[in-house]
Amino acid sequence: MKDRARRYFLLGDQYLETSKLLLETLINNDNSNAGFGLTQEEAYEEMRKNVLKSDATLLIPTIFNSYQSLELFLKGLLLLNCIETDNTHEVSDMIAKIKGIYGDKSDIYKKIRAFYKEQVDILKNYKKTNNITTTKELYESLRYPEDNSLTLKEYDYFDLKYNGDFGIRNFKVLLKRLCEAKEVILKEYHEKY
Repeated sequence: MKDRARRYFLLGDQYLETSKLLLETLINNDNSNAGFGLTQEEAYEEMRKNVLKSDATLLIPTIFNSYQSLELFLKGLLLLNCIETDNTHEVSDMIAKIKGIYGDKSDIYKKIRAFYKEQVDILKNYKKTNNITTTKELYESLRYPEDNSLTLKEYDYFDLKYNGDFGIRNFKVLLKRLCEAKEVILKEYHEKY
């Protein structure tokens, strides 16, 4: 199972590094959607460039990648502890299993929980607006513009966009939690592998 765990960790790390790059881009660009220039055309061109590096464009794939990273790391940790995983996407259930293995006072549980909580906080209003109640629905909404039911309900992404300085604060905390989670997970991996 250790070799399987390693494969989950390697792929999880790729999603994590992608999230990290996207978060750094959001932060370094000041999450700006504005454009200034001597002419309307110059202002529009600057705004177009800024939008490409803001939450208007990058946050949805960033959140998806960070969720996917967390799921893969959790499944890897479970495999590392000889616990078979299933095809569920319910991250909270996997975190409960990690708590059972390592205890609620362990660094690994606390850092993973903090990373997950930060993601949940960022998505709280979005989930409420779209009436999303399960992780499966959340994943679907971050991958597709409409649900796969007969009604083809369109998702409203406005709560995830145009958050300016408030967004930057969230991105910085998420980036910090992301790096902390990776550090303790990889430490555990190296100790057991």
